[in-house]
Amino acid sequence: MGPASSRPFTKAGWKPAIHQGRLEAGPTRRNRCLQVQCPPMRGRFQQLWPVAKTLLAVAIVGGVGWQFARLLDNPELWKRELEPRPAWLAMCAALYVAGFGFSAGFWYHLLRVLGAKPMISAVVRAYYIGHLGKYVPGKAWALVLRATLLQGCGVRAGTAALTATYETLTTMASGALVAVLLFTLHALDESERWKALVLLTVAGVPILPGVFNRIVDRLTALARRAARKQEANTEAAGLPPIGYRTLALGLALTACGWALFGLSLGTMIHAVLPSPPAWSLDAWGRYTAFIALAYVAGFLTLPAPGGLGVRELILQKLLETEFTPLMTAEQAAPLAAAIALILRLLWTLTEVAMAVGVYFLPSEQSGIRGQEAEIPDSCP
Repeated sequence: MGPASSRPFTKAGWKPAIHQGRLEAGPTRRNRCLQVQCPPMRGRFQQLWPVAKTLLAVAIVGGVGWQFARLLDNPELWKRELEPRPAWLAMCAALYVAGFGFSAGFWYHLLRVLGAKPMISAVVRAYYIGHLGKYVPGKAWALVLRATLLQGCGVRAGTAALTATYETLTTMASGALVAVLLFTLHALDESERWKALVLLTVAGVPILPGVFNRIVDRLTALARRAARKQEANTEAAGLPPIGYRTLALGLALTACGWALFGLSLGTMIHAVLPSPPAWSLDAWGRYTAFIALAYVAGFLTLPAPGGLGVRELILQKLLETEFTPLMTAEQAAPLAAAIALILRLLWTLTEVAMAVGVYFLPSEQSGIRGQEAEIPDSCP
């Protein structure tokens, strides 16, 4: 009998054996993805990880607090006495949460088609808590937070991070596309339509399957190479390519979310204006175009945490043109600024409240932690 036969055989394949600090892999798919084991590095990571999580939590709290301070210190907010209507404010917050539900649903779909099997509650929990990461300087923190919260719930860390990135870029590209279409349909400012086209190019090109799949392949190869050099376990298993059907579904789903954001802006206008304009489909389309352009521009402005300042400035200018037929320019400017600032303040408070609310949702099924889902060969 050969030497290989001395190794015990189990249902999952050959049982791996440890020889001189190396993990001898068997013929299973899972073991083929493992390279080598380096306990000292893993031990250091486990020691430092609680400290890193604490620092990230402190940074998030500090970032949100700094944002509130900036908003409340803005003199435009206090130029005139306003009496917002509470019922409309509550509707504004509810529509904002519901709008992001479409993006969360697309992220869950991406995870499922790539072979991961998380609980829906785990995805919702990671998604809404992850939003707080955008208030820390550096756009990647929201994605890191999401991947961290979902890791171990039947999802690889790399899969969680890459799908979160794809979902985010798809949501932004959808917003830019919605803005382009609505600015054209409603014959709005030509210059703003061109801005939306530029934003669509910046956010849309990376999510094209031919581009994104190459990026993923490069990242996977780099991760495997780094793991071999460091003699550490790696999770850099290849992911199936993203297809155009998946992209189309993502654009359609997230476009529904942008429509709800437009409704959310409309309810804020009705909450603040003393004599708000009547509801109409044309107004809904314009509000959706305004918020989509302002939000995407803020997101793609890398130095601004959460797009702070950029989003409000663009939205203020767009709302000024909307209000000018209803009042004088001197009245329209401060009202537009106040609405943009109150909207940001309410949406941020809603994000914090939602994060606290979903924190206690279950995130693991019995026996799921540590398991790896079977990875399909392709994603349509």
